[in-house]
Amino acid sequence: MDMSTSRPARLRRSALALVVVPLAMYALYLVAGNLFLRSDLARELVSRKPDTFRMDWSSAHTLWPGRVTLGDVRMQGQVRRTQWRAQAGQVRGRIALWPLLRREVRVPWLEAEAVTGAVVRVEAELPRPPPRPGTHAAGWTLRMDRIASDSVAGGEVFGWQVAGAGRAEVGFSKQFRGGPLELFASTAHFENASVERDGKQWLGDARIDAGFSLPPHLSSDHAGLDKLSLLRATLDLQARIVALQATLGADGRYRFDTVPGIGSLEANLTLVDGALRAGDRLQVHAPLRFVDAQGVAHDSALDLALDVDTSLHLRAQVPERPGHDTWLAADLRMPGTGLPLQDARQRLMQSTGTARGRWHVSSLGGVLALFTQAEWLALDGSGTVEADLQLADGRLATGSRLHVREVEARADVLGNRFSGRARADAVIEAGEDGVARSRVSLAMDRFEAAPGSTPQLAWVRGNDLRVEVASDAQLDRMRETLQARVRFENASVPELAMFNPYLPNGRVRFAGGSGRLSGDLRVDGEGEVGEGRLRVDARKARLSVAGLALDGDVVIDGRLRRGSLQKGDFDLGGTRLRLRNVGFSERGGHARRGWWATIDLEGGHVAWKQPATAGGRLRARMKNVDFLLAMFADRADYPAWISRVVDAGEARVDGRWLWSGNALVLDRVRATNDRFQVDARLRLQGEDRRGDLYARWGVLGVGVELQGGQHTLHLRRAREWYDARPHLLR
Repeated sequence: MDMSTSRPARLRRSALALVVVPLAMYALYLVAGNLFLRSDLARELVSRKPDTFRMDWSSAHTLWPGRVTLGDVRMQGQVRRTQWRAQAGQVRGRIALWPLLRREVRVPWLEAEAVTGAVVRVEAELPRPPPRPGTHAAGWTLRMDRIASDSVAGGEVFGWQVAGAGRAEVGFSKQFRGGPLELFASTAHFENASVERDGKQWLGDARIDAGFSLPPHLSSDHAGLDKLSLLRATLDLQARIVALQATLGADGRYRFDTVPGIGSLEANLTLVDGALRAGDRLQVHAPLRFVDAQGVAHDSALDLALDVDTSLHLRAQVPERPGHDTWLAADLRMPGTGLPLQDARQRLMQSTGTARGRWHVSSLGGVLALFTQAEWLALDGSGTVEADLQLADGRLATGSRLHVREVEARADVLGNRFSGRARADAVIEAGEDGVARSRVSLAMDRFEAAPGSTPQLAWVRGNDLRVEVASDAQLDRMRETLQARVRFENASVPELAMFNPYLPNGRVRFAGGSGRLSGDLRVDGEGEVGEGRLRVDARKARLSVAGLALDGDVVIDGRLRRGSLQKGDFDLGGTRLRLRNVGFSERGGHARRGWWATIDLEGGHVAWKQPATAGGRLRARMKNVDFLLAMFADRADYPAWISRVVDAGEARVDGRWLWSGNALVLDRVRATNDRFQVDARLRLQGEDRRGDLYARWGVLGVGVELQGGQHTLHLRRAREWYDARPHLLR
């Protein structure tokens, strides 16, 4: 063999192998790689959790291992109720192959063209995936180190459409199956951008520079706005904004719209760990047109500003103009530079500032809450307020004032709702002890009262209801120091039968008539009644008591002490009931006229919670004992001498009483004067009447035993019989 000729041949074969083998491997990669990119397996590998992240494309090719080009790319994902999607005409990038062995899809870089996207809220919330036991409990990780595009066309963010020429670089890492999410340092820039909503432009000619990042975190630990405490972001924005129009509707609320006009918006903000940075600024100037409820338009302007130093300095101004009903000048410093997301009320109670002006408020409840904290008192709906407010360290300062005209108001007192058109005045003034006090005065020229359970069924109508409230001016001490007074006089009660639900049972009830109701109640912040007076004055009222029909004049002068609206119980000591010009008929038909009685409740107590109860001692003066005897039997059923007892004149009465549920009980009742004595006990429950009576005149005496509608006379040893009968109350 010729060694000199064989060696070059081997060299040629080796050289050929060095060329052919890589070419063959490259050709194999081209075939296999491109077939793989066009296969469902590639899509399944990238979209390991399609409900959380999904990526699809219409065309794909690769010319080098790990380098791919995709056409018509569509990506989407969802976190809880936030869903996002993005589209790109073409995407070029590199996929790192070795990380696939450790269950990671890693894209070191990706460049996209003609990018659009959207972020929306959806109804169906994506639940957190349950953890899986075992070695591979954690899901795959999708890591995209750098997604870049210099042709971002815009997109939609929660209903707002953004369009313009933009560029962006974004990077993120997400571990599926409940793992952490990280947003790498990312940037976005737009020129000549516009922002629209519902087909109307709000921003134009905008230049936007933004940067943002999020450290690794679990969505379960930082839900919703809590993510802002982790976000690091910068925003530099200059834009032209349109004019605004605020139209007051018949419901008392403003509807905002855009109208032709040019304003400006400038923002230079930096957010780090939920706080802004000293030197940050936000300024808004917008032409503003108000259209009142009559359709008359008034042109004005709105200026808003936020400056950050060691605090958040907020300013708002709508200039005062002749003939215009709306103007505002507000200046507020809120301590700290953090966004008031979780502690807004606490931060407000530490703030200092002023607010002066006249403006329409769609919900007046929050305005009233600046001066008083009482759930039982509220201003409903909308109205115009005139205010001069000065806030110092969370306290409205002396001299602060508020006036509200023509507003719907309500006060829930004693289980009833008083409501009507009202005007309200509030002021902060210096107290005698030097502590600033808040005073609120509310007046209803006309009002209605209805049971709280059925507020649509008014049973009292009146004029001039007054509510006066006083408390410490410190917001966090208002409730515990609040004292209020509710007053009204001679309100009309068209139908006295409306009182029947508050009476013991069907055996004591109003059968008809009308009257007047007056009240004077003192209430604290928790709705407790310290003391109060309720007076019912009825003329020619008709009542039914123990089966007897009465008519006459009734005056109930109720005294309430140490009461609770929520518990529904009160002391009634001092309450007086006066009956005048009373007529009634015995069951036998004999009519009586001109009877009167004055009944005083001493140490009485009432609890209105179900079952309702009331009881205590009573003392009374009455014309005679005719009515007391008539509840047991007709006069004709008594011995003839009983008329001498009736005609013996005025009687003094004392005893005990209890109303529980549908039962009314009288016990140890004694009526006397210098000539006679009558003792009685009586239980009225439903249709049942039971009781005992003993009457004595001189040496004569008679006992009456009442069982249902039947009575039995005891003429012999009547006193002993009566004393042997059991008491009805302990």
